[in-house]
Amino acid sequence: MRVLVLSGGRSAEREISLVSAEWVSGELKASGHEVTEVIIEQDGCWMLKGSSGNLSFEAGPIPWKLCSGIKTILFDVVFPVLHGSYGEDGTVQGLCAVAGWPCAGVPVMGAAVAMEKHTLKKLASQVSVPVVPWVFLNENPDNSIESLHEELAALGYPLFVKPSRLGSSVGITKVNTPEELRGAVQTASGYDSLILIEKAVDSAREIEVSVLGNGVRVFSSVPGEVLPGREWYDYKAKYECDESELGIPADLSASQTENIRMMAENTFRLIGGRGFARVDFLMNNHGIWLNEINTIPGFTSISMFPKLWEATGMNSEKLLNFILDEAFSRAEHGLSQ
Repeated sequence: MRVLVLSGGRSAEREISLVSAEWVSGELKASGHEVTEVIIEQDGCWMLKGSSGNLSFEAGPIPWKLCSGIKTILFDVVFPVLHGSYGEDGTVQGLCAVAGWPCAGVPVMGAAVAMEKHTLKKLASQVSVPVVPWVFLNENPDNSIESLHEELAALGYPLFVKPSRLGSSVGITKVNTPEELRGAVQTASGYDSLILIEKAVDSAREIEVSVLGNGVRVFSSVPGEVLPGREWYDYKAKYECDESELGIPADLSASQTENIRMMAENTFRLIGGRGFARVDFLMNNHGIWLNEINTIPGFTSISMFPKLWEATGMNSEKLLNFILDEAFSRAEHGLSQ
């Protein structure tokens, strides 16, 4: 299959996207696919990797054409490896839907819902998926820290303050006292105008499950556990700390494993149940809570998503072929598909 791999992008997770795309492209090539690597620059321009000229597209039937100068490249399906805003949030998925290009991963609506943590929490709560208590800040001047004094007091400290539409732990601050809250909100607002303030789960274990779906069935991997080399799994713990480890499979009882996999599958169905994702939970002796869904999870050499599938018996070739085949086989039923 001729695969157009998109990476880079305009979000704060750009550099992680580039690393993930290296792995995806390499694995696709090793499996015999014809890969075209396209990097979206921070100004939004699309460029062929290794080229300095901007790209243009020719409309028409399958296969679609990508033009770089006098060079024409054909592609059958788009594989976005774009973490964060302008890529993981439904924007690129919508572009592909309008153009009529098959696009790997969660479709438009599911991607947008999963990316906006406040909306996801509200939906999950309505279908009895436990979520960590939170309060929400937006651009409305009446929705301020002062106006939420009672709600914040009810949550209690410590708290996590995070951008509502970002991942990779970018812009997140752990707050232990009220005096630290305003600075944490300012940090988060540098990345997003929508901000989540969550109750910190005491002695939390971070359990993650990879999922795949074709709109009819949802499949889940064995759960894995993040063992951070720092106080919590922040950006440095994820990408710069040699002491951080992944426990695969997670040290769970059979009943806990079954319950978490069922919750992951149900949460994925909530956003449409198509494509792929990683569903993250927080767990302690008192319960299990949905943390977030990553609809374009990390694909680096140390990433949980492919490692969990490998531990479940699906190697990278089978994994990526499932993702591509599912995308290419979708019937056109509007933007959400």
